[in-house]
Amino acid sequence: MNRNLEVTIEGEFRLSGTLTIPEQSKAKYPAVLIIAGSGKGDRDGNNKELKTNMYKELADFLTEKGFATLRYDKRGTYKSEGNFLEAGVQDLINDASACVRFLQNHGQVDKEKIFILGHSEGALIAPAVHRQTPVSGLILLAGAARPNFQILPLQNERAYAELNQLPGLKGWLIRKLRITEKARRKNMKVITKILESDKNVMRIQGAKMNAKWLRETVKYNVCDYLRETDCPVLAVTGEKDIQVPPEDVERVADFVRGEVEWKIIPDMNHILRPYEGEHTILNILKEYKTTADKPLAQELLMTIENWLNRYS
Repeated sequence: MNRNLEVTIEGEFRLSGTLTIPEQSKAKYPAVLIIAGSGKGDRDGNNKELKTNMYKELADFLTEKGFATLRYDKRGTYKSEGNFLEAGVQDLINDASACVRFLQNHGQVDKEKIFILGHSEGALIAPAVHRQTPVSGLILLAGAARPNFQILPLQNERAYAELNQLPGLKGWLIRKLRITEKARRKNMKVITKILESDKNVMRIQGAKMNAKWLRETVKYNVCDYLRETDCPVLAVTGEKDIQVPPEDVERVADFVRGEVEWKIIPDMNHILRPYEGEHTILNILKEYKTTADKPLAQELLMTIENWLNRYS
C-alpha cells in the first residue's frame, strides 16, 4: 500500500501536510506538490460546507502512478500554525515555496523531477512559486490567464445578471426594488474601504475579513509570472467552469516561454467533476454538492498522467 506520512514543513510558520510515497521499491520518486484553491479548505479539499476530497483523490491517483505527492493545510488552518486571516498572497507563495524545498531535501524524492499542481488560486500562484523556487513543470487546473482585477468582478456580475432574469414575483421585486444595483454599490463600498486600508484584518459588518489577502489579490497578475515561466506547462480547465473563463486556458500558451499543452474538458466543472445539469452561479454550491461524491473527470486524470509521463 501507499504510505501516507504526516509531515511538518518548516517555513515562516510550521505547516502540516501529508506526504504520500508509492508502494513501488525505488530509491527516489518524482514528486508532485498540490496547491489548493482559495479559502479555508483542508489539505484534502474539504471544508464545513463542502467535502470534495479532490486533492486527496488527485494525490491517490498520482501516487498509484508512481509519484510521491505532498498536500498541506494552509497557514492558520487545521493542523498548520499561523493566522489564516492575516495571510496575503505573497505569504501563500512563500509557504508553497517552503513545500517545494521540503520535497527537494527529502531523501525519497528525486529533486530534479518535482512538479507543481495548482488548482484555482493554486494555479494562479504556481508560476510565482516556480519563479521563487524553480521546479520541473507546472500543472494548472481551473486557472485564469488575466489580471485578478478583471477576474474578481466576473462572478458578481454574472450573479447580478441571473438575479435580474429570475421569473415570477421574486424576479419582479428584484427588478422593481433595484436590488442588484444596491448590492453592487454596497459591494464596491466594502472593497474600496479594504483597498484604502493598510490593516491585515478588518471587521466588516461584524465579520472579520482577510483584508491583506484581498488587497494583494486585486493587485496580483498571473500573466507577469507566466511570461517568465520557461518550464513545461499543462493547463486544463472544464467547459462547465463557471468561476473562471474556460477560454483562459488557451491564453496560457500566449505567455509561457516553455512548452505548453492546454485542454478544455467537456462537461467538467470547477471542482473537476462531470456535470450536465443547469449551470448557474446562484446555484453553484448546490451543483458542487451534487457532484462532490462523483469520481474526478477521467479525461482530466488521463491528461495529467500522459503529460507527467512525458516530462518525468
